[in-house]
Amino acid sequence: MKTDRISNKQAGRFSSLWCHAAAILFALFMVFGRSFEKRDSWELVLEDGTTMLLSLVQGICWYLAFLLAVSWLFRFLDRALAADSAAHAPDGRKAGVFRLLAGKYLAQLETHPARTAFCTLILVNLPYMVLSYPAIFMGDTPSQIGQALASRELTNHHPITHTLLISFFLHIGDLLGSDNAGIFLYTLTQTLAICAVMACAVKALAEIGVNRLLLAGILLYYCVHPRISAFFFLVTKDVPYAAFFTLFYVTLFKLLRGAPFRKRDYAALGAGIVGMICLRNDGQYVIFLTLLLALLYKAARKKALAFLGVAAAAVLSLNWIVFPLLNVEPGSIREMLSLPFQQTARYLRDAGWDVTEEEKAAIDRVLDYDVLAESYDPDLSDNVKSTYHGETEDLKDYFSAWFQMLLRHPGIYIQATMNNYYQYFYPGESLFNGYTYSWGGQVMETVNDAERTDFHLPEQLQSLREGYQSLREDTFRTPLLSWLNSPALYTWAAILYLLYCLRRKSFVGFVYGVPMLVQMLIFITGPTNGAYCRYEYPMLIYLPAVLLLGLRLMGIPQRRQADDAI
Repeated sequence: MKTDRISNKQAGRFSSLWCHAAAILFALFMVFGRSFEKRDSWELVLEDGTTMLLSLVQGICWYLAFLLAVSWLFRFLDRALAADSAAHAPDGRKAGVFRLLAGKYLAQLETHPARTAFCTLILVNLPYMVLSYPAIFMGDTPSQIGQALASRELTNHHPITHTLLISFFLHIGDLLGSDNAGIFLYTLTQTLAICAVMACAVKALAEIGVNRLLLAGILLYYCVHPRISAFFFLVTKDVPYAAFFTLFYVTLFKLLRGAPFRKRDYAALGAGIVGMICLRNDGQYVIFLTLLLALLYKAARKKALAFLGVAAAAVLSLNWIVFPLLNVEPGSIREMLSLPFQQTARYLRDAGWDVTEEEKAAIDRVLDYDVLAESYDPDLSDNVKSTYHGETEDLKDYFSAWFQMLLRHPGIYIQATMNNYYQYFYPGESLFNGYTYSWGGQVMETVNDAERTDFHLPEQLQSLREGYQSLREDTFRTPLLSWLNSPALYTWAAILYLLYCLRRKSFVGFVYGVPMLVQMLIFITGPTNGAYCRYEYPMLIYLPAVLLLGLRLMGIPQRRQADDAI
């Protein structure tokens, strides 16, 4: 295609198809999601004839409501892109003191977006940083600290580069004579990095002329989101991964737009690529698929090819140099098999009587057959996959048994899949979970007992910590504000963006949406349901900026960088 701009008449040819597709998908998840939320099954949809009829009526209502909403949204975006405007809000000079100060702040945000956004984020989060000293520990932290202190064997189950980063700061703590100081320097660095990247996202929006009130709204979202700030001091790979993911995404916009690349742009995109590959084992899938598709876009082809080389070099360096040099054990293949393992466990729970001796033996060589049914958690595969003890050669027989069982009871497999991931798509009662200070303190004690360390949360701040945490959680359980804590909000925003790209027949817009698409595919093959926030954490950071940048890609004036996909 020659351009990303199409007439309203041309858009109308595709409007019906994609609006109906989105509405049908939404209706299905609204009907089935409620059933899985209430019963962990599709019983409330398919229990009997009356239930099926009622569910059909509900589905039609949801379908019509969503169809009207999406049709209006798509037509609104059509008009906005056709106008190609980036009008700024009026300053309102004759105003009161508050409005005058707000106007000056907005002017500063527009003139110096990165600096203003970064300072705002740090100032707003200072109370959280003080109360969270030195860090918030979670379930993976004992293993990583054990590896960092050389009391456990190094493994890439949790990316080794993140473990080494923790080790670096713990050794600084040793020099300072304080375990707390070492881990605090790590979390402080992590916090500064994620705030800097969010400031870069705000700057990227300012550079394309986004309305400054909208800029302030996105910065407000970053400041008040109950999970974005609550994870700043959490010792987990997902926070720095989110920083590198957002850095990659913001710079990818410049690459796909065909804008001139400065040295710092090359450095930023390269750092984003390497950081994503090093900090999550699935980061390479996002990178490679995105850059391979970018090769089809002429304006970005040369740079995409160069950065593919950077990504390949990073992967090869990890596997051929870093892992052998440090005697790092690779991550277990079980991490890629959460979905079939969950399906098997549910099958044994619901139809264990229909398993043959041959199938039982094949499963038992891979998983602990006798405990699978009792270990099954519909929302989380950790209990099941932790029983994995097989070798790679055993998986052939396991999947043969898995397939035969699928043929006999496909409904069990479908329910296991929907039950494990419906929260990503169903905007029901499930909200993002968090990591409490009290539980983090318990994990610290576990680490201290195992490693003879002295990590601790200051006792004199305990009441303030608990009060701050309660206030934050209670506030964001209220109507409207609780939407920020809904996993489905972000998933559907990404889906609608991708559908709109297809509607506009925008190749460059769709390529820009590929990282979101790959991340969503990783969601629905991963171990957890949507309420486990840290898996979706990168999307919380990059999504507001990416949606606006992506729409800008579809509406930028076409000069020499026409959409020449070959």
